[in-house]
Amino acid sequence: MPDLVGHFYLTFHINTPRPMKTLIQSLLLIVVALISTDSLAHKMKAAFSIILFNERTNNLEAVHRFYLHDAEEAVWEMFDSNADIIGSEETQQKFADYVIKNFELKDQAGNPISLDTVGYQNDGGYFWVYQETPQPKGLTKLHIKQQALQDIWSQQFNVVNVEGLDKVYSLNFTSRDEWQSITLPEDRH
Repeated sequence: MPDLVGHFYLTFHINTPRPMKTLIQSLLLIVVALISTDSLAHKMKAAFSIILFNERTNNLEAVHRFYLHDAEEAVWEMFDSNADIIGSEETQQKFADYVIKNFELKDQAGNPISLDTVGYQNDGGYFWVYQETPQPKGLTKLHIKQQALQDIWSQQFNVVNVEGLDKVYSLNFTSRDEWQSITLPEDRH
């Protein structure tokens, strides 16, 4: 095998014109750079929440979904390296409390909209947190803050969809965002 490499090296250097050598060397460098960049990449940290104006129950419901792998890494970072979000009810409760603390709603006047915790669960590779409250009367604007996991990972990306209105409103939260707002349609009832 070393003879083959040596033969290729000598053939490449002796028989290849200089511009072609430069092109081939440049292409090889690009391939190596792409391979090494790809190996250093990791999956995007992201979470997804839905705020639903449920016309059947007349409640405002919030559902938060986190990749179980991200939730697992987060509890190790936040609580204890032995924390077990899969098997420990205590860890699940602590993580759900953390999510609830980092998600807030306010009305058009800036008054907090308090949500009750309905529950939480591990299901299908995700950790879910459920909240609800009766829809506030006279609500014309909704201010939303979703900062869960952004204090742990600056690259954490949280998407909040607001549904059950005239259309779906989608808000994207990065670690640079705090509050975002939507104006509710006047004819929503």
